[in-house]
Amino acid sequence: MQEEIYKRLLAPTLGPCACSQVRRLARKLSSLYDALLSPEDLTITQYSLLADIERAGQLSHAVLAEKVGMDRTTLTRNLRPLTRARWVTVGAGKDRRQRLFQLTAAGRRKLLRSYPLWEEAQRQFLSQIGTESLQELRTLLTSAESAVTKAFPTDQEKR
Repeated sequence: MQEEIYKRLLAPTLGPCACSQVRRLARKLSSLYDALLSPEDLTITQYSLLADIERAGQLSHAVLAEKVGMDRTTLTRNLRPLTRARWVTVGAGKDRRQRLFQLTAAGRRKLLRSYPLWEEAQRQFLSQIGTESLQELRTLLTSAESAVTKAFPTDQEKR
């Protein structure tokens, strides 16, 4: 049995691991954006959280977690430096258990200063992949996310 598994491992009939390929791309792409955002001491994850919160005006923890595709614990860990820096404030919602996030004035300034850096990262990636390929990639990523959701729905998506 182990010998059979070993043979299949060496030459997988299902092809290379899709998850490994996507994660490798995500790490490389994140590194590009992180490098260009570094003058503002932000990572692409932090920048994206600031941008998502600003676009919404105010977001609950649960809605933000769903929007960015993070579990709540990971989201809390990623928000901690933003709240410590006083770029994001946390307030109570209608229900005292609900936490609502919004940008502070300092958070808005940080986002505005870092936006040109994000644009440059986006521009560099776009110049390498091309407009048409980027659109195809976005279509494929949306389709892949949908397929994963159908194969492995979260508790929220099961409802």
